[in-house]
Amino acid sequence: MKRKAPFIFLGALLTASALSAQEQPKGQAQPQTEAPAQLSEYPLLINLPTTDRMVDWDIGLVFTHRFVQPVKGHSKDMYGLDSMTYAGLGLTFGIKAIPGLNAFISRTADNKTISMGLQQQLFSRKHIRMALRAERYDEAIPEAATPYGRVGITGGAFQLPTEILFTDSVVLSFVPTYLTRTTTTDTVLVAAPGQVQSTEPNKGGIFNVGIGLRIGMSENTVFVAEYYPRPSKLAKSMPGGMPPDITSYQNGFAVGITYKTFMHRFTLVGTNALGTMANQVLSGDFGGGPRLASQWALGFNVTRVF
Repeated sequence: MKRKAPFIFLGALLTASALSAQEQPKGQAQPQTEAPAQLSEYPLLINLPTTDRMVDWDIGLVFTHRFVQPVKGHSKDMYGLDSMTYAGLGLTFGIKAIPGLNAFISRTADNKTISMGLQQQLFSRKHIRMALRAERYDEAIPEAATPYGRVGITGGAFQLPTEILFTDSVVLSFVPTYLTRTTTTDTVLVAAPGQVQSTEPNKGGIFNVGIGLRIGMSENTVFVAEYYPRPSKLAKSMPGGMPPDITSYQNGFAVGITYKTFMHRFTLVGTNALGTMANQVLSGDFGGGPRLASQWALGFNVTRVF
């Protein structure tokens, strides 16, 4: 029963949200705290989910692209543009029968990871919006041990994207996230210098809170940023198999500019984080964790709403 509890909780919230959306008394004016009716918008900032949604049966696509080589020190390689890349493709669609409910599936070349799940917008007010998101992720490669930890893992992510709208152009978001399994689950963490080395394997999942920011610069241009704190569980550890100057897990970040035209949205980013999915950017340990802040690389997203 313990494993079923998160899904029972998710089902109850989805049902409550749908009933709330459908039980508006006839002829009664909407409260002034209600936000204007939303159009379909792909629920993605850079890597973190937003509270946006696809309405009715609308469909949204996203193409993600991350260059591996950092910009710094690689001017002869077009600042990393000549390097290997990890591409991903995602699909999100609305479910008209339950207002605010979306289903999604995505796949990225990072460990051939496949992710699928549901996101329900719980409420949308003038200055605050909230959604509930649950997904399963599978690394479709043989499970094996590496210097960073284990690959080929399967797990679940439970998130509560919450947005505070200071104005229509300035939005601060928080994404509390629990990951049931990460790269270092069931492995012995390597102690950072000055810390006592444990002999017990790391058990359980990881809790983290991603932070996002949107600032509108013009009608079609938006500054976007995300921050992925190092989980407290990794505070006294360091990734294995790293160069001598890496003595701890790092905080992650992504910063970029989004330009929207018609139903397309183009986002150019610089980031020190590896991957694009929740279990990758918020776990703090994927691929050894984020690189040093100076070792950021380029990437981009393209989204399209149909």
